[in-house]
Amino acid sequence: MARLTAEAARTAAGYLAEAITTGRTLAPFPPELSPATPAEGRRVAVLLHALLEMPTVGVRLVPPPAPGSTPVAGPVFAPRLLHAPAATPPLNRPTPMAALVAQLAQPLPARARPWSFRELSGRIASLHVAIDIGASRFTSGAPDLPCFMADLAGHGVVVVGRPARSGWREAILTPRAARATAADGTIAWRGTIDAAKALREAAEAARSIGALPEGAVLVAAGLSPVLPEGPLTLSIAGLGKAELTA
Repeated sequence: MARLTAEAARTAAGYLAEAITTGRTLAPFPPELSPATPAEGRRVAVLLHALLEMPTVGVRLVPPPAPGSTPVAGPVFAPRLLHAPAATPPLNRPTPMAALVAQLAQPLPARARPWSFRELSGRIASLHVAIDIGASRFTSGAPDLPCFMADLAGHGVVVVGRPARSGWREAILTPRAARATAADGTIAWRGTIDAAKALREAAEAARSIGALPEGAVLVAAGLSPVLPEGPLTLSIAGLGKAELTA
């Protein structure tokens, strides 16, 4: 299998950048432009990130596009964080899922040793229930994992609720009941969320990428199945809620 050349990687990143800025979607890349491995997907994502020139405010961890792979980490862009209640902007193939957002009170340096939950929670200023709405720059969705990684792990928008009340550190030591409710009161999903585990995994993803400064965010997404599109309220017991208005 031929390696993705530097020129091809730049071209692929340019097409993705154009899709993000114009809203026009892409057909699958031809073989000469398509990343064939996760490493090549990451290369394209780094080039795309540079082309977009949007401020990065953290790390987002999402499930892989197909079962059997490990979760995928990507950047979080400041303009893509929306305060709830908020409406979903036009997105291609939107995939709303439950999420948590933690904002750091202290830097999270890169290091060899994994973060314990106690260490991590002491560095978090606030915890927020959120709805992560993934998207794809490919008309029919990313055809494979490397293209999904190149497409910034499907970063769409993240609708972020108010900070959880005091006591959240103790509350998340046990899995929390969660539910998503449609505008007519119908329960769209009901389940439990292991918030401590989700945050540790997001911190581990950040640790493997590099240091995060004070004020940065960890987004732990994919904490539910894909939820219905449209107005929706996600509630997590003891932590709060996030609302989509459209």
